[in-house]
Amino acid sequence: MSYDLIVIGGGFAGLTAANRAAELGLKPLVLEAGGDEFYPCNSRYSTGSVHIAFNPPRTPPDDLYAAIMDGTDGTARPDLARAIADRAAATIEWLRSQGAEFENHPRRTDDMPMLSPLREMKAGLDWQGSGANRLLQLLEKNLAPRGGELRRGVRVTRIVKKDGAIAGVEAGGETIEAPAVVIADGGFQAGPDLMRTHIGCDPAALQRRNAGTGVGDGLRMATGIGAATAGMGAFYGHVLSRDAMTNERLWPYPQIDVICATSLIVDASGRRFTDEGYGGIHIANAIAKLDDPLGATAIFDANVWDQARTLDNVPPNPSLPDAGGTVIEAGSIEELAEATGIDPAGLVDTVATYNAHLAFGMVLIPPRTATTYQPQPVTSPPFYAIPACAGITVTSGGLSVNGRGQVMDGNDSPIPGLFAAGSTVGGLEGGPRTSYLGGLIKSFGIGLIAAETIAATR
Repeated sequence: MSYDLIVIGGGFAGLTAANRAAELGLKPLVLEAGGDEFYPCNSRYSTGSVHIAFNPPRTPPDDLYAAIMDGTDGTARPDLARAIADRAAATIEWLRSQGAEFENHPRRTDDMPMLSPLREMKAGLDWQGSGANRLLQLLEKNLAPRGGELRRGVRVTRIVKKDGAIAGVEAGGETIEAPAVVIADGGFQAGPDLMRTHIGCDPAALQRRNAGTGVGDGLRMATGIGAATAGMGAFYGHVLSRDAMTNERLWPYPQIDVICATSLIVDASGRRFTDEGYGGIHIANAIAKLDDPLGATAIFDANVWDQARTLDNVPPNPSLPDAGGTVIEAGSIEELAEATGIDPAGLVDTVATYNAHLAFGMVLIPPRTATTYQPQPVTSPPFYAIPACAGITVTSGGLSVNGRGQVMDGNDSPIPGLFAAGSTVGGLEGGPRTSYLGGLIKSFGIGLIAAETIAATR
């Protein structure tokens, strides 16, 4: 059989591209490495929150574009950022046309749509009844009547290029021809060698807050035929209890981002090592790059722990200790240091300097911003500590892609016939503050853009 495009990966990005291409009269083939009916993927495990740099999709496009560029300190690719911003609202409407339903989370007041039904949002992984799982099934169901095809249990091993243009793929021992290929197999968070090379960390010291399926196959194949990459040095993740390394009930939730962002995160010497005010994604990246990524500890007081009853979608108080996570309590900072194994002199000095910074403006190194998260003093006993680790969801970097969904080569020119969507795409996240665009908008938005570009060229 002949196909107009081959899509590598059956997550949101791949099925969005395939369905939109089929709507436009093309014949797509989706090749998914997972063989089960409910094959694991980050799309299925996601919370279903569709935002653009934490802004609602119906925000005016100019404001969305500004938010992307500001969040990345100008490092995002402008044409791709512009394309996503301009069609954000239309992306939501297309999803509705596919059967997606949305609702607001009761803990959110900013009209940030989440796929319905909402996940139960409890400690541990609960994807089965979620809106994300439902939508993935809908997109698969919609594909065949439109003339598309999904094959499970097929891993692509090579992208075929002929006379300078894409000619198909090799998969399952055969060559399948098509004039266009869309790479949509996710990031490289489950590829240890790529993680060491580009993120610069020990993957074994991170909690895998993901489906474990993003090994970077598409990235490797594309760079092997000349594709350029962007923003490879960061990942999207959260700060978790260190017990999540051995306790399945403690990932992907609860996360302790806001506790860290309003208090302190220290290493085994009791010293701060990053600007907590940049938030949990930035802190998780900083933890991952420590010499001892499993030596970080969140330090806070009774006021912050009490506030943690309402913080975040899954409040860490009491869900973390209820699920078996360690929360250490002590009457003084010295006792807290002894109980956690942190150097007492270092921790006492760090907490005193931090409190003096808040009270009198004493200089902090590293500096502490207060733009997004207001720092809280550590002065009200009892004092608390949570041994922490970095939880990685998906890598932020990937293939360099333009505003038409085309993969670029080393000269910033499109590789004819090669496209990418979703977490395979880099250049929209990261930057000095480790910003996060939003994985679902990268999947849905760029998936639609890529399909429409292919249809226009066919």
